[in-house]
Amino acid sequence: MRTLRGRFILSHLLPIIVVIPLFGVGLIYLLETQVLLNELSEDMGDRANLIATAINRQPGIWQDPEQAAAFITGMSIFVQGQLYLISPNGTLLASNDPALKDQNILDLAGLEQALGGESSVLVFYGISQQRGEALIPVTDVNEQLIGIVGITESLQGIATEFGQLRWLVILALLVQFIVAIIIALLLAQRLVRPIMTVTNAVTEIADGYRVDPIPEEGPNEIKGLALSVNVLVGRLRVLEDTRRRLLANLVHEIGRPLGAIRAAIHTLRLGAAEDPEIREELLAGIEDEVKRMQPLLDDLAQLHGQVLGTLELSREPVALSEWLPPLLLPWRAAALEKGLLWQASIPEDLPTTKIDPARMAQVVGNLLSNAIKYTPSEGTINVVASSDDDSFWFSVVDNGPGIMPEEQEKVFEPFYRSTKERRFPQGLGLGLTIALDLVEAHDGQLNIESAPGTGSRFIVRLPLT
Repeated sequence: MRTLRGRFILSHLLPIIVVIPLFGVGLIYLLETQVLLNELSEDMGDRANLIATAINRQPGIWQDPEQAAAFITGMSIFVQGQLYLISPNGTLLASNDPALKDQNILDLAGLEQALGGESSVLVFYGISQQRGEALIPVTDVNEQLIGIVGITESLQGIATEFGQLRWLVILALLVQFIVAIIIALLLAQRLVRPIMTVTNAVTEIADGYRVDPIPEEGPNEIKGLALSVNVLVGRLRVLEDTRRRLLANLVHEIGRPLGAIRAAIHTLRLGAAEDPEIREELLAGIEDEVKRMQPLLDDLAQLHGQVLGTLELSREPVALSEWLPPLLLPWRAAALEKGLLWQASIPEDLPTTKIDPARMAQVVGNLLSNAIKYTPSEGTINVVASSDDDSFWFSVVDNGPGIMPEEQEKVFEPFYRSTKERRFPQGLGLGLTIALDLVEAHDGQLNIESAPGTGSRFIVRLPLT
């Protein structure tokens, strides 16, 4: 029984294998001893009492053997065995069986009890003998024993009926056993099928195959297991899609500047290096392309550190009113250079709290970089900060193209870039992912409010500690 199906079937059948025989033996014993034999004993006793009552009306029978024989002959129709009369001294007076003698009378188990004036009804039901014996004492008006009425009947016919009853019970129990096997097989199949489905799915995942979600069926525990496998399948798909987006984004973002650098080098080799002005212009272009690639590498290094669990914060008390305004100056210049309207509202009474200023500066920079990059000329960038009793928050608002509702959760996934409104058409798609991780590392929250055509608002909320 190495399979789950075999053990499940055995677990169902083992109690039945043990219980059914015991139940069958007990049932047969109960029917034979407590029902049929009791009824037989009562029936024999009743008939013997009726014969004793009839013989009381003819007291001369005990003194006249011929009259006793005649009485026995008349009453034999009520007995299917031996009917006999015994005198008070224990001798046989009359019988309907010529083979019955005094020595046979002495073998009666209840004779001594009957001679003592007490009725005796006994049933012997065993392997060696099956008979019933009823001895009823007959007394006169003075309560003196005047004789005994006896009946002895063979139970061979009853034993045959009991044998049929035994076979009937055994047949019924056998049918029950077969039905139990069928039910156990069906239940085992219903239990094993979803388990095998889950097992096959896990095996295919381990072998590297793409697995579709499996049906969640069976008992609650199996449904929970199937649900866990489906969650795993979903996460593996997300990881696979993320890997593909990473490769596509890397090819695009690194291939473009490398192509420009290669073209500049080729131009220099063709003789442009002889002209100082052209050479300087080409070298400046190469430097600009290298500078553009540096943030990509920094983002990848940041993501790699977070995946390995090496993200560590260097918290220190920071006066937010003094820390935030200088941080915004470079981004204000970038926005004005692009022709955007810059608005900032930073209260002078912001609290002091423990944060990692460099990490949070990266969060602010990523949010403002996105806002400036994707807001068209003559648009607006608005930065607002405030605090309450237990938290500090700031928001970055733009009036760019906005984000579709179904994409608002995906923008925080690594390497995600919109394919509809092209809200994030450039970069590796790591800026918001890194910003979210850094905010959550500070036990804070980064939320988004946006709609297509109305711009976006990113809100960072940090607890005051």
